[in-house]
Amino acid sequence: MGAVKARPWLKLTPHFIEGELACRCCGRLLVQTELLQKLEYLRCLAGAPVLVNSGYRCPVHIGAVGGATNSYHLKGMAADIRVPGLAVESLAALAEQAGFDNIGLYQQHGFIHVDVRGYRARWDG
Repeated sequence: MGAVKARPWLKLTPHFIEGELACRCCGRLLVQTELLQKLEYLRCLAGAPVLVNSGYRCPVHIGAVGGATNSYHLKGMAADIRVPGLAVESLAALAEQAGFDNIGLYQQHGFIHVDVRGYRARWDG
């Protein structure tokens, strides 16, 4: 199934709405259930709002930001997230506890990338 037009205020989980994960340029949404489940669990572990900088990205958006053509954002399997007041390393540790196997730390920008690609990967951006 492909991306669909997001209904910005529709709840996907108790703490996340479609608008948070939709593409910033076209408003379309594609999100995998496993990503949502792990984001919700991470939110519960953090005890604070998890802000989504970027969720799904359409092909136009991927091109505009110079993203990889095989990006997990394009597949609805990735999110760039932050928790205000929580250090990137601490958020990464919570993400690992929540079951994310792939975590990229972007210290300079104050967020982490998480995805559900199915194998372990770590990097500093």
